[in-house]
Amino acid sequence: MTSSGLETSAVDSQPQLAGERLAELLSVISEAPDFSTAATFLVAQFADVMSARRAAIFAIDTVGKGLRAVGSVGLDREELPAEPVSLEEHFHPLIVSVLSLNAVTGDGCERERLGLPFAEWVSIPFPQPQFRGAPALLDEQTIDAISVSGCVIRRAGPVDRRRRLGHAPGGVLVVEASVSEDELSALTHAAALAGPVLSRMFAVEEYRRSTDQLDQQRNLLTAIVNSLPDPIVIINAKNDIVVQNRRAEHLLSGTDADSEGRRRAVEINNLLFTSHLSKKAISVASEAGSRELNLVDPDEGNDLLFEVLTHNLNREGPGDGTTVSILRDVTDLRRAAGELERQVQRVRLAEIDAKRERDRLNLILENVADPILVTDDRADIILMNRQAEQLFEAAGKGGASGNLAVRSNDTKFTTFISDFTISPSLSRREQMSLLVPESGGELPVEVVSGKILNRRGEALAIVSVLHDLTEQVENERLYEELKKFSAELEQRISEATSDLADQNARLQWQSKELEKANRLKSEFLASMSHELRTPINALIGYTALMLDRIYGELTQRQEDGLTRIQAAAQHLLALINDILDLAKIEAGRMPLHLEDAKLGDMISEITQQMEPLIRKKTLKFVCEVPPGDVRMHTDKTKVKQILLNLLSNAVKFTHGGEVRVTCEVIHETVEFDVSDTGIGIREEHLEAIWEDFRQVDQSRTREFGGTGLGLSITRKLVQALGGEISMSSVYGKGSTFTVTLPLRTAPRPEESVIASTEPLPLISER
Repeated sequence: MTSSGLETSAVDSQPQLAGERLAELLSVISEAPDFSTAATFLVAQFADVMSARRAAIFAIDTVGKGLRAVGSVGLDREELPAEPVSLEEHFHPLIVSVLSLNAVTGDGCERERLGLPFAEWVSIPFPQPQFRGAPALLDEQTIDAISVSGCVIRRAGPVDRRRRLGHAPGGVLVVEASVSEDELSALTHAAALAGPVLSRMFAVEEYRRSTDQLDQQRNLLTAIVNSLPDPIVIINAKNDIVVQNRRAEHLLSGTDADSEGRRRAVEINNLLFTSHLSKKAISVASEAGSRELNLVDPDEGNDLLFEVLTHNLNREGPGDGTTVSILRDVTDLRRAAGELERQVQRVRLAEIDAKRERDRLNLILENVADPILVTDDRADIILMNRQAEQLFEAAGKGGASGNLAVRSNDTKFTTFISDFTISPSLSRREQMSLLVPESGGELPVEVVSGKILNRRGEALAIVSVLHDLTEQVENERLYEELKKFSAELEQRISEATSDLADQNARLQWQSKELEKANRLKSEFLASMSHELRTPINALIGYTALMLDRIYGELTQRQEDGLTRIQAAAQHLLALINDILDLAKIEAGRMPLHLEDAKLGDMISEITQQMEPLIRKKTLKFVCEVPPGDVRMHTDKTKVKQILLNLLSNAVKFTHGGEVRVTCEVIHETVEFDVSDTGIGIREEHLEAIWEDFRQVDQSRTREFGGTGLGLSITRKLVQALGGEISMSSVYGKGSTFTVTLPLRTAPRPEESVIASTEPLPLISER
């Protein structure tokens, strides 16, 4: 017995799980009553062979999304993973084992990551037959690239491509034990033979479970449909009944045992229903709707009225013509509705005469916004609208103060009406102050009253209209205040105008001084181009000569120091060039040297300049140039400077991934896209990147360097060439800069005679 529990014969060193025992194992598994029994038996046999106390078996679910535990030995349910392990976790030891069909051993591998309480273990995968939608096996390069902390991927001998052909990942056995290479090879072979058997049993059980679930759902749906009191019919495009419930069968289907009368009623119902379907197809060919249908009760012979609701089913796809019709019995409802309508009509006719005069009066009262009151010859109120009720009826509003307000209003109004009643005049107008019962505030109103006389000239009633004067009074008050404020405002405006004139004069003077200072600054920096760069170029040149051993050999320490001096000088020269370029642009001293240039040659030169930097950062560089001889009439140097600035930024801020340059000719323009998979820019910082001396994240200045002038200069150069520049970015995923330049740049008249006399910077060969 070896350390893992595998017995070997003294004659042929045959592993214990081989030969007749392996055949017996496969036979027992294939004859197991269910998948769970077979899986548990298999893992128990492996544990027995390896003298292990604990083991578990995992299988890929039918959907192929995860690896879940299906059996175990020596483990409680709580010790197994509760959730399936996702097949996307390529660094999980079990996922590596099952997707590569290679064993994985662990000694000290993190228990939480494994999901099992094993300290020393081995995982042995088993395959399943290949099928559509099965998880893909990992290729050998991917397997070699995967590293799982504390675990070792073990191949049982050399890679056998026939062992992988026609197989897909099926599952994995995890045993708490250690094995030798020979033992592992025997166990892997046994698992490879048992895997397809287990997979077929698992698939059959899943199919049976799904079929049983569908049968239960279908039976439940059939019971629900048959229990409905409304007939339900499903018709195909040929108007043939495909499915119907019991109520529909009662109306539309007959048997040989039916009486002659019932058979005739069923035939009539079928003719009526078929005619309804034909009319429905003509009127609304594809829209759902409802229509009425008259049928005959086969048992009673009575007429039945149904409301037919028809909807498209689209079982085989849009427009297959299958519809479902629901027949709702509305016979009793329509009879009751008809009788109710007749009764309502009789009542309505009886009430018309009685309501005519009252409605006419109410219409007048309720459509007037002002309170209206009608009083008799004794000054008693006999009629008023809702607006008047709010003033002359308490109705529990405002409590005790509300009641006092109502009594006060009633007293004032009654006094007015009494005086008007005994007056010989037919109309009267007067202002009075009433109280609002709800708030207790004053309400100024104008009362307009008129007498209604009979044929003898006697007053029958007095109609009074109360017009709210609140707005008028408020307007008068506001008008007086407005006149007062207007006078004050005119005085303040007069005083402020004098101050503004003085301030405006000072601001104009300061603005001119600032423009003058800015212009002098730009002219000074532009004129200092030669004076600033000549010493730096000399420093770079002499450093390069010393590094080339022109003045003799150097020690390693001297060479390191000179190298640092050279790098710092070149960096300082780049910063000075950025500042001077910006100054020349602002001062209008950046000339355009227009010439014919091949687009492909420019891109090739830019690619050669950027290649060392891209290779240093191990980035993928993709360049797409349109075919053909595309020529541009432009300033070749400035186009290269624009693209080099954008590519330098892309490489600087990209730690891994790719940098891509694409060119496309659109009408009379060339569109350059420079994209990367770098750190990206937040949306709120997209506008700030174009500002002078501005970097989005000042904390990164030490990490990436720069003055913050690169994009500002780039945009000004693009504008000088008559083009446009824009950008889009997703933070954490990368950025894309788009430059659109004309194929032919028009020269500027003021620059046609300008030529640059500034020396080019020295570039060391080191």
